[in-house]
Amino acid sequence: MTLYPFQQAGVEELTKRRCILLADEMGLGKTVQAAVAIRNLFDAGAVRRVLIAAPLALTRNWKAEISKWASLPAVLYEGGSRYGLLEGDAPVLIGSYDTLAADLSGPTLRGHRFHDIGVDLLVLDEAQRIKTPDTIRAQIFSRTLAGRRWAITGTPLENHPRELASILRFLYPNDFADDSQLTDLHRILKFRDAAILRRTKNAVGLQLPNKTVSSVTIALSPDQAAEYAQRLHDLRTTLLGQSAANTAVIHLLSGLQDLRRITVVSRNGESSKLDFLESQIENIVEQREKAVVFSSFANIALPLFHSRLSRFGSLLYTGSMSPVEREDAHQRFVNDPACHVMCASLKAAGVGLTWTVASHVFHTDVWWNPQVLNQADDRVHRIGQRRPVFIRRLLADGTIEQAIDHLLETKEDIFHLVIDDAAPASISGPTFADLLSLIGVNTKKD
Repeated sequence: MTLYPFQQAGVEELTKRRCILLADEMGLGKTVQAAVAIRNLFDAGAVRRVLIAAPLALTRNWKAEISKWASLPAVLYEGGSRYGLLEGDAPVLIGSYDTLAADLSGPTLRGHRFHDIGVDLLVLDEAQRIKTPDTIRAQIFSRTLAGRRWAITGTPLENHPRELASILRFLYPNDFADDSQLTDLHRILKFRDAAILRRTKNAVGLQLPNKTVSSVTIALSPDQAAEYAQRLHDLRTTLLGQSAANTAVIHLLSGLQDLRRITVVSRNGESSKLDFLESQIENIVEQREKAVVFSSFANIALPLFHSRLSRFGSLLYTGSMSPVEREDAHQRFVNDPACHVMCASLKAAGVGLTWTVASHVFHTDVWWNPQVLNQADDRVHRIGQRRPVFIRRLLADGTIEQAIDHLLETKEDIFHLVIDDAAPASISGPTFADLLSLIGVNTKKD
């Protein structure tokens, strides 16, 4: 097991720094770097107890990586048997954000508060999960005592610099104790420079196969088109009759979600995008390749996709499945040549997983944030990929999806300004008026 030179450099930085934001671009092996660095710290006697918080879907992956790269016993903090583990002697304890945040905020079995007891090293994987600083989750981890603090994420900012500030508050609790400091861009950039270690694939000279990203415009089926037109008409009528701004926002967001869903599948189960997928995946399977199909409508679209694509050995990966079920689906997709398609929830499967057995990615609906889409793409386009990767984003013709795709450019600008020090043309995010324009409502006065 050999590390790339840039990964070894990352291990050295993690080992020597007490606080660090490891923000390498997705697909560069951040988990591996962290696991090896943890091994080094144990060997040096610098740490004896490590607590790792990760999204639930990734806790088992962390356990496997700690075993493989660090050769340390790791214990999953989950289920009814977890109580008492926080005060136990497990060298590495791994739990989900929600479970750990809930338990850390209360007394332990011995009556202590664990965030006052502390650990030698506290690791937050996919640290954008604490991007909202006023949530209990973000506050609990910021208050937990730890000799060393690592935040790991390829997307330390998704929408606003305040999200990066929330991660920096975890790393430097005393320096962001005042809420007003979370909006001080000069302070954010100062501590970003002190904390961040970020490498991109191009910068480290990693020669991955080419990645081709394309948008495919697809006409709605007659059933979808009729439902879309009716919902759009109803939404416009409702909004034009609203006088209360808060109520208008609620109606608009709900309506936009409905319209997005219709572009994927109608109430009657019709989907022109699924028709397109079937034809595409038939060709992919003939070439003995695999594909990942992402959707944010996990409970509505994915079961239908899974059923229609079953003749290609389709699998399902959603947040409603148990960790054991998700791990089983993951292993089958990776190891079973007969399983050609993974129908995956964008939220549950968009981070942390390695699916380099696939070389095709389909997004059946365009999410509001480009960084989330990029993270999902890099489940396939990452270290270990040996074939060219083809990313296709399916856009329903004449719908809000095409306008949303254009709005995503704004959020890319914000990310590159704050994280990469680039100079975008504009960093103003989409406004309520921008969202209204998606459905053809103009708020400007003539």
